Amino acid sequence: MAIRKRRLAKFVVGVVRRKRSAIEAVGKKAVDRATLDFKEGVSGASLVILAGPVSTILDHLKTLPKYLSRGAVVIDVGSSKTNIERVARKYLKKNVFVGCHPMAGSSKRGVTSSDASPDLFLGCTCFMTRKNSIIRKFWEAIGSKVSDRLNADQHDEWVAGPSYSVHVSACALLRNRSMRKLVRLKQTADNPSFRDAARLSKCDPALWADILLSNKYSLAHIRDFEASLSDFRKALVLKNRIKLEKLISEANTISRQLTHDVD
Repeated sequence: MAIRKRRLAKFVVGVVRRKRSAIEAVGKKAVDRATLDFKEGVSGASLVILAGPVSTILDHLKTLPKYLSRGAVVIDVGSSKTNIERVARKYLKKNVFVGCHPMAGSSKRGVTSSDASPDLFLGCTCFMTRKNSIIRKFWEAIGSKVSDRLNADQHDEWVAGPSYSVHVSACALLRNRSMRKLVRLKQTADNPSFRDAARLSKCDPALWADILLSNKYSLAHIRDFEASLSDFRKALVLKNRIKLEKLISEANTISRQLTHDVD
């Protein structure tokens, strides 16, 4: 949608999985034409954008060289980068591929979702795993702020903490026994903290399983979270008020630092 709205391409072709999605994508003017055939979709393209679960992007990278036009550039918008970069280096020629991750979107997938918008990328940060002036200008043209300071491994370590850990903790909270009981008793609806957790846990199961499995740092951050949670449990077991206040104070300090950085 953003590409067509800003007239960044003469013709936009979208590759979808279902006929219904093809009809809706054209109807929403997200693309000029939609197809279920990957070869048809990428043949003749000067810019190929690979979207979807990381496992799907990896599969497409392996078949893409057979259909790629001379001089074409390939980018992806996957949430983890290391595996994608590794496969891209193996199957594509040098300087053809640029790994990208725009930090925009929601729990819903695809151009047919209610959150799809030509202004989706306005103001969001887009990570590029290597410098490329053409792709940088592309992201800036659709409203993104570009960062090309992190390589693929650094990107994966960075996003696994603030993004993945938060989603996992929200899902874990929603599925624990005490929370399920409160939900059955309808005693959570007016709790703003619960609503925040519920919103984060409304993520696509297949997509997020794919994201977590594709990032080697996911498990390390979950272990760190478990250790931090254990500190709170121990303080509560010992009824150690001083320790509890210290733990909460440490979190407050980090929160203020984050707020200052955002401001």
